[in-house]
Amino acid sequence: MATAAAPRRRSPASGDGFDPTVYHPVESASGAEISIRDFNLWYGASQALHNISMEIQKGMVTALIGPSGCGKSTLLRSLNRMNDLIDNLSVVGEVRLSGEPVFGPQVDVIALRKRMGMVFQKPNPFPMSIAENVTYPLKVDGVTNRKLLAEACEQALKGAALWDEVKDRLNDSALGLSGGQQQRLCIARAIAGNPEVLLMDEPCSALDPIATMRIEQLIEELKSTYTIVIVTHNMQQAARVSDNTAFMYLGRLIEYGETNEVFTKPLSRRTEEYVTGRFG
Repeated sequence: MATAAAPRRRSPASGDGFDPTVYHPVESASGAEISIRDFNLWYGASQALHNISMEIQKGMVTALIGPSGCGKSTLLRSLNRMNDLIDNLSVVGEVRLSGEPVFGPQVDVIALRKRMGMVFQKPNPFPMSIAENVTYPLKVDGVTNRKLLAEACEQALKGAALWDEVKDRLNDSALGLSGGQQQRLCIARAIAGNPEVLLMDEPCSALDPIATMRIEQLIEELKSTYTIVIVTHNMQQAARVSDNTAFMYLGRLIEYGETNEVFTKPLSRRTEEYVTGRFG
């Protein structure tokens, strides 16, 4: 389980070969939904995240990009404390959701995760009906009213652009859906509980190009309702779906700002080398 460990001494960025993070102006009429300040994370004695500071804007899509092992998924899973499931994990620093602390002994982790829906790399529908998959989070919360469950199921499936495809077979097994449909079902399940934030960990990596395009269209539609943070290896996808982009390398945030600026006018040499395909 994560613990707020005592601060550990870190080499200054100028002394370990890494320049300070480069920030482009990031503006949002709604302000920041998630604020991260001087956040560090260790797996045992191995430090995975180094001094991350950024603000994730409300009602926007923020992409986390970078080579494999750079800390993208680790940072994403820190936002809703999914990393707590890993032994010997410790953190230093601050993460806040709508001004409220994410880490700390007083935080109700179950309640926190309800505020942040999670969509994983591979579709993971439960071995039950389509309707039962969508309403599962509500039933866990104790909702038993059939009318409310049916309304929530329909609303979530419509939100995930899946209703028209499955409305006549809600009692069929979710395992009979195509890969792209299963992923949209998982999105429906994630939004059924009406979260504030959607976290997506490479949601298209296991899908074909047509299914990927549908998920990307869905992300564009969903950002009017949810703040979305997406991890992706696909730079073209990041450019297509995100408003802001954070480039990470070796557990550090190298550059963060509006997607167009990061991709076309990167201020860091490392960012430029990555987005132009020179490494990664």
